[in-house]
Amino acid sequence: MRFMDQKGFTILELLIGAVVILLVVLIALPMHAMRSKRTEQVSVKAQLHCIREAEETYRSRHGYYTDDASKLANWKQRTKRYHFRIRHASSTRFVAEANGDLNNDKICDDTWTIDENGVLANVK
Repeated sequence: MRFMDQKGFTILELLIGAVVILLVVLIALPMHAMRSKRTEQVSVKAQLHCIREAEETYRSRHGYYTDDASKLANWKQRTKRYHFRIRHASSTRFVAEANGDLNNDKICDDTWTIDENGVLANVK
């Protein structure tokens, strides 16, 4: 019986194939995680702009900004990985904040703020 006449892959060829597949997965995973993070950030920025518009509406009706997000009309939290709050509110200014746990480890990974002028800032 001759081994050269048999058809199939050697263990070395299978091992090389597995290594190549592993390298492709290791390159693709971080790229997917970055894309997912960017998508979440776009959603958070839109939510913060909605909070700003709701705060302006509230101020036009009551004369001051509110620090209670439940009083804001036309705004409901729509992201699961971020927690929104009004950090500061007075008659002339407010700051809203979004804290995100992007990798589900109970630690804040990303923080965005917006103020009464619509200035968005990535604090963390």
